[in-house]
Amino acid sequence: MSGNRNFAQAAGHQIALGALCDRVGEELLQLAALSAVVQQALSLFHFVEHTDAAAIRGLQGIDRITQSLDDLARLVQALAEQVPPDQRLQIEPLLAGLRLHELQTRLGIDAAPAPQVPFVLAPGEIHWL
Repeated sequence: MSGNRNFAQAAGHQIALGALCDRVGEELLQLAALSAVVQQALSLFHFVEHTDAAAIRGLQGIDRITQSLDDLARLVQALAEQVPPDQRLQIEPLLAGLRLHELQTRLGIDAAPAPQVPFVLAPGEIHWL
């Protein structure tokens, strides 16, 4: 990961491709870690003696997801090192395909900050993202 890349450029709403690849790689690594946590949490559940084979294959799929995310992260980060530093992209087309504002922010391609709304949970309430 290169921390010294010039990432976003306000004028013209452009972004350095290498820096974007680097951030996407970081995001993929974080998702791989989250997937591993989910896998670990599911392993703590006690399943019935005769769990359906399809259910077991589905659970094994989580491990494949984790490994694939980790490999893709490393691939994208290696790509970031190969991209010429002057290679830039327009931000607007990138924004068109993303729904999660928090992801846009983490990737450094958000057009405007999301409005800050106070969020308060009632005691014992769970907020699923």
